[in-house]
Amino acid sequence: MLDSIDELILSALSKNSKQDILEIWDFLKEYGHNLTEEEIESRISNLEKDGVITGYTISVDTRKLRRRVIRVVLVTFRTSQHLPKRLEGLKKYLADAPFVLFSGRTRGGYDWICVQAFPSEEMADEESDIYRNLFGDIVQSYEVYDFIPMKDPSFHSLAYTNKEYKKFLDEWIPPFLPR
Repeated sequence: MLDSIDELILSALSKNSKQDILEIWDFLKEYGHNLTEEEIESRISNLEKDGVITGYTISVDTRKLRRRVIRVVLVTFRTSQHLPKRLEGLKKYLADAPFVLFSGRTRGGYDWICVQAFPSEEMADEESDIYRNLFGDIVQSYEVYDFIPMKDPSFHSLAYTNKEYKKFLDEWIPPFLPR
C-alpha cells in the first residue's frame, strides 16, 4: 500500500521522470518530509519492484510539433445479443490503435468515449469511416467532435496528491473567494 510519501514521489516523477534525487528531495521537503537520498532511491526501487512504476516516458511540447487533430468520439451502443462479443473486438481495436489517447466505457448518457489524435483531418475522417464500417452493427449513435486543447495532456493529472490539490486551492481561492 502506498503512503503519502510514495504518492508525492510518484507525483514528482510524473512531472519529470528524469529529475534527479535532489530535485525529488526538494519537492518532498516542500510538503514537510525530510528523507535521505538513499531512502528516496529505495522507495523508487520498491515502487518499480512492486509494479507501481512500470516504465518512464517523455513529455512532448506539442506546440513544437505539427498540429494534431484531436477528436472526441461519443458512442451509444444498440442493444444486441452480440454486443458483449463485439465489444471485445472494439476494445482490442482501440487498445492497438496508435492514435488513441484514452478510451473507455462510461456510465451515463454515452456508453463509450474515446479521445484520438491524428496528423491530419483526412486521416481522422478516414478512421471515422473505418470505425463505423467495422462496428456499425453495434453502434446506435456516433458523435465526433474536434477538440482544441488549451493545455497539453499531462499524466501528472493522474498522480497528483491531496496535498498538492490543497496547495493549488490555497493559491487560487483567496483572491476570488473570501474564506
